[in-house]
Amino acid sequence: MKKRIQKSRFLVISFLITFTLPAWGQLSFVLSPHQYFKIEGTSTLHDWVMESAKAEGNAKVTLENGKITGINSLSVALPVTSLKSGKNAMDKNAYAALLSEKVPEIHLELAEIKAITDQSVKAEIKLSIAGNTRILDWDVEYFLAEEGILFSSLQKFKFSDFQLNPPKAMFGAISTGDDLTLSFETIFESTN
Repeated sequence: MKKRIQKSRFLVISFLITFTLPAWGQLSFVLSPHQYFKIEGTSTLHDWVMESAKAEGNAKVTLENGKITGINSLSVALPVTSLKSGKNAMDKNAYAALLSEKVPEIHLELAEIKAITDQSVKAEIKLSIAGNTRILDWDVEYFLAEEGILFSSLQKFKFSDFQLNPPKAMFGAISTGDDLTLSFETIFESTN
C-alpha cells in the first residue's frame, strides 16, 4: 500500500508540475530527501522487505530541449543500517549478512551510458555491497519536473553475486533465499 501511494505521488508530481529546469547545458544535481529505496527477498518462512529514505547522491547531467542527452556522473551512497523491515531481529541479521560494521554503505555509481531516450536511460551501473562490486545493466525511467529529475528503476541480483551468504535465523531453521530485488524512486535536485 505504501509503495502504491509513493508511486502514485511520484507519477502525479512528474506529470502535473510545470517544467522549469533550464532547457540545455550540463547541470549539477544532488539527491533530494524525496527518495525511496527498497530491497526485497524471500525466506523459508515468508517474503521480506527493507526500506530506506536516507541515501545521499550527486550527478552531472546534460539537458537539451527538456530531455536528458548525457549523464557525465551519478553516484548514490545508501547506509546499510538505514534499511528497515520493521522487525529488529531481521534487521540485525541483514546488517550482519551485509557486513555493515565493516562496509557501512551500499554504493551505486554510473559506469557507462548505453542509450538515452525521452523517458529512459540504459546504463551499466557499478553496484558495491559489502566491499564487493559488480557491473550490472540497468534500465532507469526518468521524468523532468520542477523539483528536478525523477528516476525510478528495479534491478534483480543475488547475495551470491556479491560473495555473501544469505542471512539465517533461529539457528538456521529460517533461511533467506539468494534472490534480491532493489528498487528505487528518487528526485535529483539541481544545484545550479
